[in-house]
Amino acid sequence: MVLWLKKISKCGSGKCCRSRQKKKEAEAVPQTENELWLEYYGPYLHIWPFHELCARLETNVSQGLTSEAAAKKLARNGKNVLPLPLKQDVSFWKFIKNCFSVLGIVILLSSIACFAIYYIFEINSTIQGQVDPEFLVAGIILLVLFFLAGIVLYLQEDNHEEMVVAFDELMPMYCTVVRDGEKEVILTQDVVVGDIVPLSYGQRLPADLRFFSCSGLELNNVALTGHSKPVQITSLANEGRQRYSRVEYIKDV
Repeated sequence: MVLWLKKISKCGSGKCCRSRQKKKEAEAVPQTENELWLEYYGPYLHIWPFHELCARLETNVSQGLTSEAAAKKLARNGKNVLPLPLKQDVSFWKFIKNCFSVLGIVILLSSIACFAIYYIFEINSTIQGQVDPEFLVAGIILLVLFFLAGIVLYLQEDNHEEMVVAFDELMPMYCTVVRDGEKEVILTQDVVVGDIVPLSYGQRLPADLRFFSCSGLELNNVALTGHSKPVQITSLANEGRQRYSRVEYIKDV
């Protein structure tokens, strides 16, 4: 399998500046022609002609990457990790920040405007107790909507964080790659673009992969798609009529 990834980095309190510094140092190193090509054509690697893709990724089907090339790619692109927050905010402050979203600010300003109009009518009314409370009611309703919008965004953010953590737990800690013509077991976070990843029965995928050689491969994507039945992968990388792998859902017998 030929692997392709994009740079994913962690950013949190105290470490964001260091990651930016490393990024500046990496940008100071001149990029090669293949690195510039990968940066531009990255979204199309799953359909790119297979042999040209291997050449661009500086890899070989049988030999894999060299240790030197893998080290350079790891230093430039960073670890193969999900962007998990290093420090969680206090729930109260997360809720307050979600309240003051663009939509929340508009609702809050509208509520304040309704209260202001009601107050102006109240102090300018010549007959006490005869002021129409519609602006006061509208202001209260908008204020309630302001907090409700914050609650909805807060719950959505919690769901997203839980989803990322769940995906991180699904990632295997170790995987096998082919480097310098030999199989080598490495940490999953050290997998780089262009690594050849042999897979066997029962293993989990360590990253985004393109299948180029397989036989009777069935893949369970329930964690990604929710489809409980496995899919059958047919490798067509070396066939002229198609340049990508065919995915077929296994039907009930």
